[in-house]
Amino acid sequence: MNTKLSYLPLLLAFLGCSGNHNQNLENPNIVIVLTDDLGYGDVSELNPESKIQTPNIDALAGEGVWFTDAHAAASVCSPSRYALLTGRYAWRGKLKSGIVLPYDEPVIEKGRVCLPQMLKEKGYNTVCIGKWHLGFLWPWKDGIMPPAQDRHTGLKNDMFDWSKPIGGGPLAIGFDHYFGDGVPNFPPYAFIEDSFLTCNPVDIDPSKFEFIGPTGYFHGAGPGQEGWRLENVMPSLTQKAVWYIENNCKKKEPFFLYFATTSPHTPVVPLPKFQGKSKDGYRGDYVVQTDDAIGQVIRALKENNCFDNTLLIVTSDNGPDTYTIEEIRKYNHFAAGPYRGVKFDTWEGGHREVFVASWPAGGIVGGKKNNSLISLTDVFATIAGIVGYELPENCAEDGYDILPSLKSLKPIRKEMVYQNAKGNLGLRQDNWVYLEGSGGNKKPDWYNKIFDIQSPDSTIQLFNLSKDPGQKINIEENYAEKVRKMADRLTEIKKNGKSR
Repeated sequence: MNTKLSYLPLLLAFLGCSGNHNQNLENPNIVIVLTDDLGYGDVSELNPESKIQTPNIDALAGEGVWFTDAHAAASVCSPSRYALLTGRYAWRGKLKSGIVLPYDEPVIEKGRVCLPQMLKEKGYNTVCIGKWHLGFLWPWKDGIMPPAQDRHTGLKNDMFDWSKPIGGGPLAIGFDHYFGDGVPNFPPYAFIEDSFLTCNPVDIDPSKFEFIGPTGYFHGAGPGQEGWRLENVMPSLTQKAVWYIENNCKKKEPFFLYFATTSPHTPVVPLPKFQGKSKDGYRGDYVVQTDDAIGQVIRALKENNCFDNTLLIVTSDNGPDTYTIEEIRKYNHFAAGPYRGVKFDTWEGGHREVFVASWPAGGIVGGKKNNSLISLTDVFATIAGIVGYELPENCAEDGYDILPSLKSLKPIRKEMVYQNAKGNLGLRQDNWVYLEGSGGNKKPDWYNKIFDIQSPDSTIQLFNLSKDPGQKINIEENYAEKVRKMADRLTEIKKNGKSR
């Protein structure tokens, strides 16, 4: 095992590197860049008032199609990622609320067909690079798992047998290879390659880490790489993603790259060359670095003649973190754009996402603005349609094939469900939004005043986004019949086990 943090490319054995350019394949290459906590209002193409410039995302929008009404299935990380990879709402399974905590077991059910497995069956080479956050089966010493409380507050390195593989991760759902830092805020503070750490781990105290931006949270001490540097994570992941593209564009079979960035989530650690590049402090600079990583992916595809026949999607897992509320006062930057709420909330700002797609050879081209309603749960069914995979009854139950929306702006979806961190659900039907339970965390009075919020949080909320996109006024008392019908429909979706 390698004890140094490496900037070298993966060994050629990682996936091989011979063959012809594959731009004429029947099926496209597929690259999904899932950013972490990138807000709708962070991207300059979506928000002219943004204090951050994102030229690479903007240019991709100018070449492909960009959506103004795209949504994650949840306003927090793990359930959102589950829905993207399975095409199924996470609350139907184990993730009724919250996220996967340190050393928790996998939440994707054994035997469930996931996006990479489906693509493997269609001849794709598949790789996951970056953040996972859906659980692993850890190699506990003597096979004994400590109690949950101990797992979530920090463990010692000698409680593991690192000679044994780490199971249950990306490889278990169909990825050929994995390289990443499972969750930067959680131990182990180290890279995982396939099923093993890339270092000989030692006990790490995260309080010794150096920060320049918001520190976020760390779930206690645990094993990690000696000398671990948080600012090296994103450059290393980006280099691996670029290397993978360069080498697999030369192969005959199509490839699927799921590049889950660890930015701009905390810890906020932009490299020196990005510091001061935004007008939104260090987090804004980290968004600039994230945009640069996306630019490197785009350039690698173009320089290796893969761009035209690659379905490239750039999106985010949920809305901007809660601390970005203070950036409104400090920098006049609205990370969620004009929308109420942030990460963890069922209000729009918690789950309305950046979503830009390009596939010139497939007709996704032209720099089109699209106002159609879409969900990240639709990615699975859409790709299945592209590659000719017939979805079985118990697969991608909540996803729709939105290729017509991507190619010709034709709306497909009429409704969808989303989930907040507390497990409360919301139902969207056309422009109507029904929220059950609290909409999210309490906001300061000055925030409510800036957004002109005239209705406090309550257990039942109804909004019409065509008239009130900022969700300022709860109108549930005036539309009792609408509330009843939407509540009944949400109950029906829960009971049916599917919404497609």
